[in-house]
Amino acid sequence: MEKIIIDDKEPNERRTKRKAKTVFKRRVINVVVFFICVSIWGGVVYYGYTNAKAYIDTSIQNVQQQNAMNLSDINEQILLLNNEILELRTSIDNTGSSLSDTGSLQKSIDRQLDALEDRLRELEKSLKILQEAP
Repeated sequence: MEKIIIDDKEPNERRTKRKAKTVFKRRVINVVVFFICVSIWGGVVYYGYTNAKAYIDTSIQNVQQQNAMNLSDINEQILLLNNEILELRTSIDNTGSSLSDTGSLQKSIDRQLDALEDRLRELEKSLKILQEAP
């Protein structure tokens, strides 16, 4: 009778080697997947940043353009009010004593002048605010 000796070590070594290979492959796959995810996340963050920056820059430009338009409108209104005030003052100076005799007309003109000067002050304040804006 011959005895056949089966070496059990060989299959166990093969299993161990296969297991080590599969563990290594899994780790490599996990590392590759991690880097892909990080790359995608970085791309999304960069894309969001560039879009947000473009939106903010556009908004700032729109506000600056609107302020420039408002500034020119206010300057025009200030010039018109200054002209009206000068016309009223010259008409008062030209009429002289005849206006001083009629009190109600004088009061009316004074009210108009005061209202125009108040409006002029408000416009000048608005102008200063707009000029201080970026």
